[in-house]
Amino acid sequence: MNETKGNNAEKQQVSSRQRSYMGLTKAGGDLLGVMFTGALLTFYVDILGMDPELFGIVMIIFAVWNAINDPVFGYISDKKSLDSKGKRLYFIRLAAPIFLVGFLMFWIAFPSWSNVSLFIFLLIALFIFDTGLTIYGLNLSAILTGQTTSTNERTRISIITSVISFLPVGIAAILPNLVLTSEMAIVYMRLIFIGMTVIAAILMLIGTMKMKEHSLRKEKVEPLPVWPAIKETFKSKAFIFFVIINFMFTAISTNLVGVMPLYFKYIAQLNQWQILAVSAPIGILQIPFYFLYGYLQRKLGLRNSVFIIIGVMLVGFLGLFFQTHIVVNAISYALCLLMISFWFVIVNPLVGDIADEDELKTGRRREGMFFGINALITKPASSLVVFFFTLIISHFGYDSDLAVQTAQAQFGIILGLSILSLAFIVLAIVPLIIYPLHGSKLKEIKQELDIRHEKKQEEENEEKNYL
Repeated sequence: MNETKGNNAEKQQVSSRQRSYMGLTKAGGDLLGVMFTGALLTFYVDILGMDPELFGIVMIIFAVWNAINDPVFGYISDKKSLDSKGKRLYFIRLAAPIFLVGFLMFWIAFPSWSNVSLFIFLLIALFIFDTGLTIYGLNLSAILTGQTTSTNERTRISIITSVISFLPVGIAAILPNLVLTSEMAIVYMRLIFIGMTVIAAILMLIGTMKMKEHSLRKEKVEPLPVWPAIKETFKSKAFIFFVIINFMFTAISTNLVGVMPLYFKYIAQLNQWQILAVSAPIGILQIPFYFLYGYLQRKLGLRNSVFIIIGVMLVGFLGLFFQTHIVVNAISYALCLLMISFWFVIVNPLVGDIADEDELKTGRRREGMFFGINALITKPASSLVVFFFTLIISHFGYDSDLAVQTAQAQFGIILGLSILSLAFIVLAIVPLIIYPLHGSKLKEIKQELDIRHEKKQEEENEEKNYL
């Protein structure tokens, strides 16, 4: 769906410099988040020797806090008015040091500590880290969405920030595997993780200090109380359908990334260099594909873009199921991974459209609450799909002690990767068909919102001239 051209479209654009600063801010946060995901388990269980069951208990406790804090911080973010310190930007700058301190704490524990000491220390570090991560990430998503009402511009911002964060995130994804499987002393591991923290801090500092915040609602409006804010969020049909779709894609993404190492090892029977040969071209393709995503969104609109994503992923996972040849496997994996990236590029623009419709109803910008409730609902998707996958492979006789799995166990891995993912894809189709924000309705929302914003701006200008 093409947006209306003209002066208003030009006003909606964010400068290239500001997009770059947003990208640096995102790159710093993503670097820490990816390294946390890739390194924490191995560092504590394998390097420090923590009891795996205790580690699991810590993560369960952490998961509860991780889920409930998103809507809480989202509401607090929405409640703050824009002032000289900013609105979302104020919280991003406030959270960055907390985020960094929490991440640094992970790597200063020692193997000589008891399991109880490691348990308590890790739990404290996780609470500090996730508090910073949640406030930082939630407000960054809100600020990337809330700078404009243009869906095209929101997608452009999402693409540019993803491209800028691509290299730091790529390094952060590879580094834990190289460091934690090496024979280097633990002190050098610490230095590497501390060094990456410094790089993240520099990216955050440059990005957050240079980034400017524009609010779509400049006037002071009393925020909704907590319960009415939650009720209004769930009154949005578009948001409900979006959350269902996002839940499915979160599960699919977790399943694809988490299970492919088993698929490569036991089904395709590739060594680490062959896996690198398969994965590297996909990484190289990712950059031009980001710009293809933007082109497709401009031509088709967000909803139709998701139909494209679903169609291509159906082909990709079917290719992984039939696993006829390594080339077919590689192409199928690439299709699935590239479409997952496409989905995450358009998540922020989708939430932006939902917030636009909500503003017409409530008179308030509430991206924080939408992102917070979305996280509350979708985060369990990762645990759920892992639970289903482990049930499937256990049923088919998977044994981690075997270098070569039985034919039955191999089929279980194939089934858990492809058919389980296909089931989640199919479950996303109906809510996508019903999703209401597209075509003429979305265009009317954008036009009405722009008229309201322009009218309010004129009133503010008249008031300033009068004073």
